[in-house]
Amino acid sequence: MEDMLQQEREERIHTQDSPPLDPSLAPILVFGSGHGGVEAGEETTTNDGSGTSGFLYSIPKRQLLPAAGFGYLNSDASWITPQGWVLTLDPRTRDACLRDPFTSGAVVPLPRDREGLLPSNNEHSRCLLSTRRPADDPAGCVVLVLHLGRPVLWHCSCGSPGPGLPSPSWSRHEYPSELITASSRGVAMWDMSMLTAARGRFYTSVVSDDRLVTLEFSPAGRPVFSTPRAAITPWLSGCFRVGLVESRGDLFAVRFSLELARGKGVVDIFVYKLVFSDNAWVKVAQLGDSRVFFLGKGTVGASMAAEVGLKENCIYFTNEDDKGLYVYDMEQGSITLHNPAPAPQPAPAP
Repeated sequence: MEDMLQQEREERIHTQDSPPLDPSLAPILVFGSGHGGVEAGEETTTNDGSGTSGFLYSIPKRQLLPAAGFGYLNSDASWITPQGWVLTLDPRTRDACLRDPFTSGAVVPLPRDREGLLPSNNEHSRCLLSTRRPADDPAGCVVLVLHLGRPVLWHCSCGSPGPGLPSPSWSRHEYPSELITASSRGVAMWDMSMLTAARGRFYTSVVSDDRLVTLEFSPAGRPVFSTPRAAITPWLSGCFRVGLVESRGDLFAVRFSLELARGKGVVDIFVYKLVFSDNAWVKVAQLGDSRVFFLGKGTVGASMAAEVGLKENCIYFTNEDDKGLYVYDMEQGSITLHNPAPAPQPAPAP
């Protein structure tokens, strides 16, 4: 009976498909949504805000797009991942799945959230995937949902782990005590909010303590944290914000130096690349490999510049206090402003 119900559920999820987005329009901004957006190709972005309606904007075409038919991108119960897949949750039935907005019918069913563990909306939360193509190896892909204000995460596998192992289900875990203390809870939450998937694991940087937090999952599905030392050279002092970006297996830290008076306006940008063999962040002058990055409030993403028709070695970003789209050209050392439309704060989505 359970197999029949599962089959019926999978068929129901597949029938809810929307028309795919045109890959030539990517990267795309999603306005009026807190999720960020999605991109065709190998790499994309995510976001953590809120919102229920809006419209889309194609960065390479500089064109507004109708959002009709893509309501799930603006839904409070969906999370856009850095890989471009969208986690959707039905708050009533607790059915969950991953959807690829650029491929018709591309849906990966997930375990039903039977115990109501997952948050019912995306406010103060993010979703990450451990692999870039979950449909290729569902059992090897971990879906991770982070709460940005509390030391808790939820996770599941996309597929059956194999003979003799329990069927996949959603689990809830709190961070280990070594990551959270009464005196550093706020800092720890900020560090964990930057968690990024790379090479099958999840990473974040503890900038204040020169450490790298690594998260992986055991065959039984238990989260395993480690905190090795990770030198940062040189790391300038001052007021700043940081975003971690994964691209083609490499991990980058983008540091936005902010004006001291308000702590908001960006005055300079520095990029560091993690040398995995040395556990060291090294400052770089270029992104390399024809890359372009996208960062916003709670969003990260990367694309191959030639594939999306954008100039390489550029970083697209947004600020919290305006609705502009900024472009930092690493070769020129300049920042220019794009004004897509008079709309609410956009969330960059490669």
